[in-house]
Amino acid sequence: MNLKNKLTRRDFLKRIVIGGAGIVAAAIATPLVGSFLSPLWQKNKKPAIAVAHTDQIPVGTPTFVRFEERAPDGWLVTTESLGVWILTQDGKNFTLYDPHCTHLRCPFYWDAQKKLFECPCHGGAFDIDGNVVAGPPPRPLDRWDFTIENGEIITSGEIIKG
Repeated sequence: MNLKNKLTRRDFLKRIVIGGAGIVAAAIATPLVGSFLSPLWQKNKKPAIAVAHTDQIPVGTPTFVRFEERAPDGWLVTTESLGVWILTQDGKNFTLYDPHCTHLRCPFYWDAQKKLFECPCHGGAFDIDGNVVAGPPPRPLDRWDFTIENGEIITSGEIIKG
């Protein structure tokens, strides 16, 4: 036997200790890495929320509707109050506008006399179809994706850029 290939007791114990420490480190690191990467594997689909009944929305007049979204967060369930502008021109086809201006996300309101959505912060204005007619907004109003089931307008809050 060659002395170079001979494993001493000290080298053997050193390898055992280093290997054991590596196994312990891997056992500790695996759940930590998994907890950081787990959001990548989860589907973050928002729950569907019934916003309003189609009969509650008057024809030709944008209507602001408030609703609550409940979201589980660990052991807590948080409730957030949200709103959306809903418009129908015929009682059958609906448009849900995100209630924030596309300029700096300020809230806007419907001016019935001017027949415009107006943002008081920077002078942005949009027509009833959500198109920019004045001010600095770079694009039309954002819309919410939705479905209608049994007369209920249901949304997940997914925004479609204007």
